[in-house]
Amino acid sequence: MRARDRFVQANLRLAVSYVAKRCNRLARIHGSEDLIQAANMGLITAVERFDPARGYRFSTYAYWWIRQAVNRWVDQNGRAISIPGSHSQHLSRIGPITRRLEAELGRTPTREELAGELGCSVAVLEQVLANGQPIGSLDQVVTEDGLELGSLVAVCDRSLEDEEEQRERWRQAEQLRNLISRLPGSDRRLLSLAWGLDGVEIPRPELAQQEGLSTRALEVRLNRLQQQLASQSVQLVLVAVARVVPSPRVRQRRQRRELGVLQLRLQVA
Repeated sequence: MRARDRFVQANLRLAVSYVAKRCNRLARIHGSEDLIQAANMGLITAVERFDPARGYRFSTYAYWWIRQAVNRWVDQNGRAISIPGSHSQHLSRIGPITRRLEAELGRTPTREELAGELGCSVAVLEQVLANGQPIGSLDQVVTEDGLELGSLVAVCDRSLEDEEEQRERWRQAEQLRNLISRLPGSDRRLLSLAWGLDGVEIPRPELAQQEGLSTRALEVRLNRLQQQLASQSVQLVLVAVARVVPSPRVRQRRQRRELGVLQLRLQVA
C-alpha cells in the first residue's frame, strides 16, 4: 500500500496535465477541481492495474484510465438529470454521424440509418434522443406578458384536509358497495350499468332500450333504488365534507351538559 501511494503521488501531474490540456471546455462548465479529482480516481485505477512486464510506459497506460474516469464523471454529473453512460456516449456520436451521413447521402438520415451507425435499435435511439433534449428552467418567460413556465406547471400539494377527505370518500364508497351488494341481482346490475360502477357507463336512453323500459320508467326505478339506499343508511353522503373537530373547551362543555342530563334523568327515575 505504501508503494502504491508513492506511485500515485509521483504521477499526480499526469491527471492535472490531462485536465489542463484536454478538458478546457469541460473545465469552464464543471470546474477544474472536480475534473482533477475524477482524473485522480482514474490514476489510482491505472496504478493498481499496471503491469510493467508488458513493456508499456506507465504514462501511456494511465492516459486511457484517466480519460475514461473523466468521461464517466461528466456522464454521471454533467447533467441536471442523470442518464445512462451508454446514452451519453451515443449522444456525443450522434452529431458527427448525422453530419457524415448528410454529406454522403445528400439528405437527412432516417432513424433506422442512425441506429445502424450507432449499433443500437431504433427504440434505444428514440430513448437517447429523448434523454438528450434540453432541460427548461421554471423561471423561463414563455409569454409576451412575462408569464413564467413555473406558473403553468400543475402542483400537487396534499394537505391533511385533502388526505382526510380522500379517506372519507373511500369509506363512503365502501359503504355504498356494501349497500348495493344487498340488493337483488337485477337491481345491482341496473345500478352498475347506470352509474358505471364497473367502469362502463351506458347512456340512459340506451339502457332503457336494453331493459325494455321507457326513459321515464328507468329514471323512476333508479330514483326508487337511490331512495332505498338512502333509507338503509342515513349517514351515507355521496359528497364528502370536511370533518370538523371540536375544540377541547367545546368538548368539556358538551360532556358537562350530557352529565347534567344524565343526573336529571336519574333523579326523575
